[in-house]
Amino acid sequence: MNPEIARAGLLIGSLLLVGGVPLLFVVQPGSAEQVITGFTVSIALVFMVALGIAIRLGQR
Repeated sequence: MNPEIARAGLLIGSLLLVGGVPLLFVVQPGSAEQVITGFTVSIALVFMVALGIAIRLGQR
């Protein structure tokens, strides 16, 4: 995998996590905003794990 693509993916995932996790503590529980923020954080985590696996497999 191209290192620049991996770096860009990690930056995008980090941006989603850094923006989403603090919002989970700010938004009102049970609101639509909390559901959307939780979904965004979960997608970011899945994306980061998948990208980490792809990077590790690409190093072999």
